[in-house]
Amino acid sequence: MSQEGTNPVLIDCTECGRPTKHDLLHRKSTRWDEEEVGICGGAEYQTLECRGCGTISLAVDYWNSEDTDEDGDPISIRTLYPSRTVRKPMESHYFLPNKVRVVYEETLKALSNKAPILAAIGIRAVVEAGCKDKGCTERNLEKNIELLVKKGHLASDQADFLHLQRFMGNAAAHEIEPPEQDELTAALDIAENLLANLYVLPELAEKMKKSKAQLAARKVRTAKLTPPRKKITDNNP
Repeated sequence: MSQEGTNPVLIDCTECGRPTKHDLLHRKSTRWDEEEVGICGGAEYQTLECRGCGTISLAVDYWNSEDTDEDGDPISIRTLYPSRTVRKPMESHYFLPNKVRVVYEETLKALSNKAPILAAIGIRAVVEAGCKDKGCTERNLEKNIELLVKKGHLASDQADFLHLQRFMGNAAAHEIEPPEQDELTAALDIAENLLANLYVLPELAEKMKKSKAQLAARKVRTAKLTPPRKKITDNNP
C-alpha cells in the first residue's frame, strides 16, 4: 500500500509492458537557487510500485524557473528509471557465443539509456565480433563482411545492408556524429539479422534435424514392439 496516499500514478510498467497504476511509496523534494542571476529549480523524486506486478520504479520530475508555460508556471520534465525505451534482446539470443552476446547486450544498454554514439559504435562492434567468431580476420570490417559472403554465411544483398550500417558506425566512431534514433533502430535490426543468420537459424535447423531423426527412431522402436496382426480366415465351406 502507498505510504504517501491512495491516488495511483499511471505510468508504463517495464514488466507488464503497458501503462499500469502505480502506488506512491515515498517522495523527496530538492531545490536550488542562484540568487545572483535570479534562477531557481529543483526536482521531486518518487518511488513507485506497480499494482499489477509489484515492480519498483523511480520517477524524477525536474523543473527550473527558466522553463515555464503560458501562465508562468514551471514546466516539469519527468524521467523514469529504469528507462521505458528499453530494447529487448532478439529472440533466441542465448544461442550467441559468449563474446558476441556480451557486446550485443552492452549495445542494447547503450541504446536503452539514450547514448546514441556508444550505441552506434556498439552495433558496429557486434558485427565485428560476429565476423571474428566466424574466422573473418581481415584488416577492416568491409573486407570481413565480403568474406562472410564468400564463406556462404551471408547473401550479397544482406552484405549491402551491413555496409550501410558500417558507414553509420564509422561516423559515430571517427567523427563523433550521433545518429538519429530511427537510424540506430534500423542498424540494430540489420545487425540482429546477421546474428540470426550466423547463429540462431543454424541452431534451429540442427534441432529440427535431431527431432526428425528422433521421430524416425521412435517409429522404428514402436514398430518392433507392436505384435503383428493375425490374419483371420473363414474356414466355413
